[in-house]
Amino acid sequence: MDTDKLQRIQAHAREIAALLYEETPAERLTSLEGIEAAVREHLLTSVSPEIGVFLLPQPVALAAAELAQSKASSENSPSPKVKRKPSKSKAAPN
Repeated sequence: MDTDKLQRIQAHAREIAALLYEETPAERLTSLEGIEAAVREHLLTSVSPEIGVFLLPQPVALAAAELAQSKASSENSPSPKVKRKPSKSKAAPN
């Protein structure tokens, strides 16, 4: 990663840290355990989902296209849709 991008990431991370600090109750910041729990909670609920989004657009678009294609092909199928009755299986004897 080039220096400019790294500096931008660090600046954004500091800004995120400041925002999350403002949103953390003071009583959670009195011990290392409380700080660790608050940081973990913020990362899991606010930060990680947003960071992970950059991985999603292409796979989600492909999955949506495949689903649409699958639905279209099944709707165009000449075979009738048959509902199956649930099986009445008995428990095996001991």
